[in-house]
Amino acid sequence: MHHARPRSRRIMAAAVTVALAAGALTALPASAAPAAVQEQAQEQGQAAVTFPRDADVVGAGPGGFLSRTRGTTPEFRWTRYADGSSTMLPGASAAGGGTDLVVTGDRAVLTVSSVLKVHDMAKPDAAPVVLDLDALGGYSYAGLTGDTLLLGRDENGYETQYAVTLDADVLAGGVPKPRKLLGGVQIRCAGADEGWTGGGSALYDCELGEHRTSAKILVDLATGEDTWFIQAQGDLAWWGAASATHAAWRESRRGGSGIVAVRRDAPLQEVWIPDSAGWGDPLYLVGGWLATGERARIEQSADVDGGSNPTRRPFTLRSAERPEEKFEALTAYSSAVAGPGGSLLVRGGTAEHGEGLYRISPRADGSRPDVELVASTGQSTVVSLLGSSTPDELTGAQVARGVDLGWDLSRADSRVGLTVTHVPSGTTVHDSWDSDGTAAGTPRRITWHWDGKDLEAGDRGAPARNGEYRWELTARPDEGIGPELRVTGRFSVTRPAAPHDYDDDGAADLLARDPDGVLWRFGTRPAADGATPAATGASRVGGGWKAYDLLESVGNIAGGSAPDSVARDSSGTLWLYQGTGSRHTPLAARTRIGGGWQVYDRITGGSDVTGDGRPDLLAADKAGDLWLYRSTGNAAAPFSARKRIGGGWDIYNELTATGDLAGAGAGDLLARDRAGVLWLYLGRSDGTFAVRTRVGSGWDAFKGLTAVGDADGDGRADLVAWNHGETFYAGTGDASAPFRRGAGAALTQGASYDSLF
Repeated sequence: MHHARPRSRRIMAAAVTVALAAGALTALPASAAPAAVQEQAQEQGQAAVTFPRDADVVGAGPGGFLSRTRGTTPEFRWTRYADGSSTMLPGASAAGGGTDLVVTGDRAVLTVSSVLKVHDMAKPDAAPVVLDLDALGGYSYAGLTGDTLLLGRDENGYETQYAVTLDADVLAGGVPKPRKLLGGVQIRCAGADEGWTGGGSALYDCELGEHRTSAKILVDLATGEDTWFIQAQGDLAWWGAASATHAAWRESRRGGSGIVAVRRDAPLQEVWIPDSAGWGDPLYLVGGWLATGERARIEQSADVDGGSNPTRRPFTLRSAERPEEKFEALTAYSSAVAGPGGSLLVRGGTAEHGEGLYRISPRADGSRPDVELVASTGQSTVVSLLGSSTPDELTGAQVARGVDLGWDLSRADSRVGLTVTHVPSGTTVHDSWDSDGTAAGTPRRITWHWDGKDLEAGDRGAPARNGEYRWELTARPDEGIGPELRVTGRFSVTRPAAPHDYDDDGAADLLARDPDGVLWRFGTRPAADGATPAATGASRVGGGWKAYDLLESVGNIAGGSAPDSVARDSSGTLWLYQGTGSRHTPLAARTRIGGGWQVYDRITGGSDVTGDGRPDLLAADKAGDLWLYRSTGNAAAPFSARKRIGGGWDIYNELTATGDLAGAGAGDLLARDRAGVLWLYLGRSDGTFAVRTRVGSGWDAFKGLTAVGDADGDGRADLVAWNHGETFYAGTGDASAPFRRGAGAALTQGASYDSLF
């Protein structure tokens, strides 16, 4: 949307005549690749023109262009279109203004330089003209447009604007003759180097009166006439540009931000174009076309790992009189300067031609400007993926050994970011790589080594969880120019379901109820060489567990993929808590199994006693009878009718279903008698057990025994005995001596608890 809004302005007539010669260069066809730029130029009898890498354009004339390398100590180089040769210019700063004249300064910033040198690059053998601004009268550099040097001087607290024509007399060493601009009135005006000044004119950013009302003042340097555009109270103008036919600037109004555009022959008929670009985004003009974009800077391009600015706005041209008519001229850009004939020279890139210096030239009929590449860096704007080596599926063993993922990129001078996400939990890890300094066009391989540890920060080396993983690789040329490469892929980690693995990472977990009734999950991870497992992170499951007088992990009885738990309340009701496989919410909401379970004083589960592939439940009643509850895999009715196995089990005060402890494939059972002797009952896979064998004595030192499956990673079932701490008993797989010597283990990290299961 746009509209004309006449406002109170002091306006003086302006007439502009521009006669600047444009350099004759041949545009490449749209299909030409960056590598073909020099080849085609040579085939057509032209010299190859190269734009320096890691540099910006700071001046351009009919005969060549001025570039500035990036860094703390920049180099200024004039490159000629005719033969591609270049000349280094001494000086700490430099600028051009649409002709082959170049101004250099003795300070890093031209506006604070005391001594300027004017170089006529069309006459490479001519000595530069030295201008001592202090000796001339205390002036400061304000800009260069065409053959006019713009100066400023502080006079009675106000910055008065001056102009010096760099005519043949001055270039021959004559004394410059500064002339006042803006009628010499005492107003505060910034220099004319804020944006592009072209078309034999300069656009100043000024403040008027004691209220410092914002204003733009356009000066015709040929006639000295000026046109004032005064902003309404509270409005603020900044970046501006002028061409032979138009003037435009960014403006902030109470209704929002936008661009004001006017025809110089009808300055009262402004066009308002809403635009939300930031304060630092310059504005340029090519005839009657506005050119805007977001400048790319080296320091801005390190945000590929998820920063606030992952992509850049393209360099776009829009008709000042028909704002709905626009097109993308360049993928991105880093600098732009006025060129001859009202053209704009832009350092940027396109997907077709790659990186380099582009000339955007107005057409006499006001139609869409021409865009052509005039000097190439040889770099591709587009970063492409040449190939990759990423898995589709990983087993637990593969993850435990570590995995390398690799990607081959077309540009070595790219900053690369990688995000890997565990999809079920949403946990994410980031990594990044800076440019390796290799020349553009050289392929580069990015390798990411995953050590097989969980992606969740702070979980102290827990194994990676099962499930789907998503990776996303982003790459952008290190100077921030060009589109971002963004590729994604997926792989999965799969392991067989493991007993006591509540968070689906293949390692044993322990559930513990503290004295306040809060339930906690404590993770473990296998240690090297079968040593005692190490503790990883802990997570709070929830409160209210003091309502139960019995808690037991019973394995996967309800048909899911994670182990389940049962809890009995004081009324004798047994409740099922299905496992979810989620680290922070390992148990789903409870469902009622049934009542009458107060007749049992010992309940255990986790061993496949019947040989059907599902763990079963065993319960000993107060009369000493042992009952088998065969699991169904159905959460609504998880057990079949109970079956009596035998009597005399009242001699035991602890029963622990261990799974396959002896390596025979059946579910086994440990029983501790009241004298502290531990007995092993080997399962027969038919719902019965073999005759017991003695494991050892002294087990009455422990309050409870918890079968944790394979916690040390050696493939055999293990046991945790607990009281005021934990002792780990590594399984041997030998029925005659099922455990190695116990070893202290801080698996609950010193927490207090009254139940561990």
